[in-house]
Amino acid sequence: MNPNENHILIIDDEDSILVMLSDYFTSLEYPVSTTMNAEDALEIIRDTKKIALVITDIDLPGISGIDLLGIVRETKPEIPVVIITGLRTLDSAISAIKNGAYDYITKPFELGEVRKVVEKVLRYRSSSEKRKRVFSFTDAMSVKFDIPTHRLDASVVAEYLANFLLNAGFCNEEEFHQFYVAFTESLINAVEHGNLELSSSIKEGDFEKIRVFEELRASRLKDPHYANRKVLITFLYNQDCFSLTITDQGSGFEWQDYVTDKNQFYHITAKPYGRGFMLIHHIIDEVYFNETGNSITLVKSKIR
Repeated sequence: MNPNENHILIIDDEDSILVMLSDYFTSLEYPVSTTMNAEDALEIIRDTKKIALVITDIDLPGISGIDLLGIVRETKPEIPVVIITGLRTLDSAISAIKNGAYDYITKPFELGEVRKVVEKVLRYRSSSEKRKRVFSFTDAMSVKFDIPTHRLDASVVAEYLANFLLNAGFCNEEEFHQFYVAFTESLINAVEHGNLELSSSIKEGDFEKIRVFEELRASRLKDPHYANRKVLITFLYNQDCFSLTITDQGSGFEWQDYVTDKNQFYHITAKPYGRGFMLIHHIIDEVYFNETGNSITLVKSKIR
């Protein structure tokens, strides 16, 4: 992925946020435009043909970030939107995901985490722009993947499965984005916290801890002991529902600490290492774990 080919538009009414994000992504060789309101952002989108990604604060003067999301989804659906939100407006971020936002960033944020979100979204955009619908007449499907950890790209697999659901007529564009996010988070958990045995708590805190996490991740992806462990993915589909089971070869986790007897998550956190559970909880109907906690099954029924 060439940064020079991905023009980022950033909208925030806090000048310090604009300068920080603009300077950071400019240093990474991304073309960047900034503005403090949605009205100007819409003009930039209209006049700049190569905008690849919009990052917008949820609370803007005049047209809100949520309203801007709706306008972009309607007029420029090929441009992904990432929402910036504070902890107090987290419900609005979840609503934005359900209405087509590709991801969200929570203030206060670390620049390394923002970069991960941006590059994940841009990878998806690049890989899906010219894909055609190939499963539009599918009545049922069963597919299994058995992928070594060092070969698994979570966003590619998630995009493939979510795109199948869209092309099969199981979901609409808004639901497609929700499923993509839920699948990606589930696969990343299997890789990072399952097979690579990276503790979520390592990412808690400052930029230095995030850097240590990324270095340890890269190191273990080169270590055969971790890198050759496999992720088993089983996807079952019919016109009424689908299930996705993801099993890693790690030691598992105490999922009982996060799930009630009614299959609902609690102790949900807005910190970076709690994002996966929170997103899955808001998108998927039913979530099951095996006894050891190294296998998760997502079940979703079609809305009639």
